Amino acid sequence: MKSLTKYLIFCVPILLDSCSMFTPVDPLTPQVSEVTILSVSNTSVKVSAQVSDPDAKNSRQEKKSGKIQDFGFVYGILNDPTIENGYVEQGGQTVASSPYNWEDQITRLSSQEKYYIRVYAKNEGGGIIYGPTATFTTGNFVLPAVKTVSVSAVQQTTATVNYSIALGNTNATMTAYGVCYSGTNQTPTVNDSKIQVSGPAKTGTYAANLEKLAAGTSYYARAYVTTNAGVAYGNVLTFTAGQPAILKDTSFVMNFSNMYDLETGYFPSRNGMEDLYWYPYGQPAGIYPKNGAKFFVMQSGTDFKTLKYSDLTGLNYTADFIDGSYTTKNNKLSNGTVVAYVTNVGHFGKMRINAKGSERSETNSSSGNMEVTIVTYNND
Repeated sequence: MKSLTKYLIFCVPILLDSCSMFTPVDPLTPQVSEVTILSVSNTSVKVSAQVSDPDAKNSRQEKKSGKIQDFGFVYGILNDPTIENGYVEQGGQTVASSPYNWEDQITRLSSQEKYYIRVYAKNEGGGIIYGPTATFTTGNFVLPAVKTVSVSAVQQTTATVNYSIALGNTNATMTAYGVCYSGTNQTPTVNDSKIQVSGPAKTGTYAANLEKLAAGTSYYARAYVTTNAGVAYGNVLTFTAGQPAILKDTSFVMNFSNMYDLETGYFPSRNGMEDLYWYPYGQPAGIYPKNGAKFFVMQSGTDFKTLKYSDLTGLNYTADFIDGSYTTKNNKLSNGTVVAYVTNVGHFGKMRINAKGSERSETNSSSGNMEVTIVTYNND
């Protein structure tokens, strides 16, 4: 009897724990961003936003929440407008991918009127969610042009975001400008962390020094200018604290027998800028380093996406030819191969061979191209 009691005492917690898979789960609402005001006219406004499916904890919760079935903008002259008391500008009923970004032009607005606007989204089981409220005032306003230029001097807990502002024919009243950033929001707004300067901006270039960052965390940053007609935002740049900012991230096709610059991903603008020569005439197929650039072929199976900057700095780079010929057993440039490199000006980077055409020959003169993806870091 004692053995049976011990057995039951041992089994009951296990049975209770296994029953947790049958406990109810709550449906989740979609995730939405704040509205970005792109331009304002006398009777219209151009806006953009982002919506995404909820971050479900398990497949049952995802199934109960369901897919997005309605999303868009809701706006009006009352603060925190809702579908019931505001006007609706539907963005769509389904999203092609999550997260989903879209723009819309809202027309037939009253002139010289202050409006409140925010994103809404519904899914099958999670009800409705509203994003943060943004404001704008209609009028014949021209907003300043804002550009987030680059991220530099990235350290463990600090970074510098460089940006530019062009006033042009701006007639909106500016009240502040700076850089907003976030480690979670991919489209940061002035409601996130920010480095702000009060007062009107002038045409020119600026720098914002970000501090107290979390080492190893990826951040999203963009410049902004606040005006009486809304907030004008620049493009979003991303960087990882403790890792240099990305100088170039692109995919392109290396044409047979041409030189390439890994700082730009294109033909060099002038001689002496090229980092490699791809498969020259009359020589074995492969990569030939140029002007001091060096390469290192990573072992088979290396994951290009997870390969970090810190993984690139301690490799034994050489200026040796990298064989890319299909006719040899030592071909090191098969599809999927990852190659680390140091450019001719000392920037580290990584390259993935996405696709390589068959070798060029007298009867097949149009082949031999190689499609690659490169990421070059700005480790100055």
